[in-house]
Amino acid sequence: MIPAKIAGALILAIPLLLIAFVALHRNRAVRLFAVALILVGTGYLMATGATDDIAHMVFGAPEPTPAPAPAAQPAN
Repeated sequence: MIPAKIAGALILAIPLLLIAFVALHRNRAVRLFAVALILVGTGYLMATGATDDIAHMVFGAPEPTPAPAPAAQPAN
């Protein structure tokens, strides 16, 4: 399974890159600048952990593992 950080980055970056290529197909310099900004912004979101939240929002949060119950202590 793909990690949540990578999945969130792909969910965010692929549509933005496609929109940039379609909307800016005539002006190469502006298109490359837009791609650079999208990659830098996605990298920032990966560094802050926001892409994990995006992936969990899209795919659903993973099931939490139950913590083991602490052992009973004798009452003295």
